[in-house]
Amino acid sequence: MALQDIEAGIPWRTCAVCHYMSERGEEWSNALRRLLGNRGIKFKDLAKALHDDPDEPNLKWEALSRHARGGCDAHEHLR
Repeated sequence: MALQDIEAGIPWRTCAVCHYMSERGEEWSNALRRLLGNRGIKFKDLAKALHDDPDEPNLKWEALSRHARGGCDAHEHLR
């Protein structure tokens, strides 16, 4: 595989949360947005729960936090 093919397949302009939201669909994305907007849920706890579930993506708490606070290109302010 050429480097150009590899580069084209890597979502370098999107945060990991945005990447999975685009892959998983609107229902999954809305559920994750509700979790990210819930101030009672710590990002570290959510990241651990996602990691522990084999059906969910392994998202780091820093990526969850950055997305929820509008720090990525999506500029969603959920908290």
